[in-house]
Amino acid sequence: MPIWKVGDVVSQPELILVNWSIYETEKLERHFVGYSPENQEGRVSSAIMTFDQATLRGVTRSGRIYELVGMPGFDADAEYVWNRWQVINRAESCRDVTDEVIASKLAKAK
Repeated sequence: MPIWKVGDVVSQPELILVNWSIYETEKLERHFVGYSPENQEGRVSSAIMTFDQATLRGVTRSGRIYELVGMPGFDADAEYVWNRWQVINRAESCRDVTDEVIASKLAKAK
């Protein structure tokens, strides 16, 4: 499965992700990882600059706004893109921080 460059922020300033998670690299940068229903593809964001836990919306280094819809989850396409992203960017030590980032929101949902 190929990996391709995504369109610029001007052409798609906002993006919804489902079956999403949040990963942190050894550089302490965090990234949204999930499936974009609109583009029908797995997606890894640039580094997260701001994130609103209440609305599940965040702005990344590129300036794109991501909205995380539904509960965190797994998507095979997104996982594939994330694994390739790690290799391309030489990210050797990454961890899933989803539960840490949205812990209070998850507690309220129970």
